Amino acid sequence: MRKDLTSAEIKEISRKKDKKTLIVIICVLLVVCSFFGGFAAGYFADNNLTNSLNWVTSMIDKNYCYYDEETGTYKNFTDEDYADAIVKTLLDKYSDYYTEQEFTDVVYTSLGNNYGTGIYFYIYSEDLSIFAVSGNSPAEKAGMEKGDVIVAGLNESGERINFTDREELFAYINKFKEKEKFSLTVTRKGVEMSFFVQKEVYVESYVYYKDSEKTYAFRADDGSDPEPVELIGGMAELPSDTAFIRLDEFSGGAAEQFAYAMDYMKERGKTKLILDLRSNGGGQMDILTKIASYLVYSENEKRPVIAVSKNKRNVKTYFTASGDNFNRNIKKIVVLADGNTASASECLIGAMAYYKKAFTLDNLVITEHDGKYTTYGKGIMQTTYRNFVTGEGIKLTTDYIFQPDETTTIHGVGFIATEGNGVINESLSVPRALEILAQP
Repeated sequence: MRKDLTSAEIKEISRKKDKKTLIVIICVLLVVCSFFGGFAAGYFADNNLTNSLNWVTSMIDKNYCYYDEETGTYKNFTDEDYADAIVKTLLDKYSDYYTEQEFTDVVYTSLGNNYGTGIYFYIYSEDLSIFAVSGNSPAEKAGMEKGDVIVAGLNESGERINFTDREELFAYINKFKEKEKFSLTVTRKGVEMSFFVQKEVYVESYVYYKDSEKTYAFRADDGSDPEPVELIGGMAELPSDTAFIRLDEFSGGAAEQFAYAMDYMKERGKTKLILDLRSNGGGQMDILTKIASYLVYSENEKRPVIAVSKNKRNVKTYFTASGDNFNRNIKKIVVLADGNTASASECLIGAMAYYKKAFTLDNLVITEHDGKYTTYGKGIMQTTYRNFVTGEGIKLTTDYIFQPDETTTIHGVGFIATEGNGVINESLSVPRALEILAQP
């Protein structure tokens, strides 16, 4: 649900236009084949799907005529184009096809490795409001925040350039070389402020710790793994017994960073926790099971079940906590969520609610999104496969996800805020959490 500002942006837009054209062609061919199905039944009776695909692609290669004015040539499609178009046409929005380079990039970024400014936008909107800022990114280090609206930059002469859309912003950023600083002006709560950022390689961090006196983030330079760094001040509105931990994603070094934050919370003697999962779209299940070990436990199992998946053959897979790291001094946990809290985040909420260790769904605060007070509702899992001959890959929806009871799923529904726990904007989330924590 978010998109970084990289120099590959323009090429990617052009490539996707070509793929959209191919998708339309395949859809038309499918309709035509359906119309003439009875007539051709005898001819195709002995042929399998592979032969049908070979015939369709060969007909396109030999006969499809489309003159590309930008390149001055007739359009031709590669095997990768065909594979991508089939996945986009037939499968759900969570499935995807990757070329060899794209697959390499996916693996690279799943480890937290990134390049760019660290600014992300909501892909279903065209405004210039920042959806997220990556931890340990140039933008985060400069002081830019989620919700900032980018309005302007500076040209070579130091004169202001106002942006009216993302295309203008992308073109501006793409002009600058790696580690060349440039200015971005934003509005934040009606106030303009400017920052100098740059594009560079960085390893993303995913966890922030705060209490009334201390703040810890995870930072590093030159592509090194982020380490805990104490920042100035704390979160003044927190009571002395409460910690606030934000978890942005279940990727990269998130498990190790979360473990550090929870251990530090224990060291500081905090007995109440606000866990911020707002805009956490999920990630990897193995990382989820490590993080869950700090938030649930069972008197009967050393490694309690966190989630259960079931595939089309009704084969179940059990995802269990990596151990029991729960701090028994924790009295109450409140979770903050919103309409972009999804997948592994929802699995974690479901497991915490199932085991009821300092948390119930009455402790879930959800920010309004599209008129609803619910989380995203993604109860399906994707598995990525690689073709080791070609290097390409494919991500497929393979399983439905259930809570530890093996029957409850939130797919298409999400978690719904209980009465009083739906808030209309993010600024009200922490105050509501503090009200819940103050209740006996």
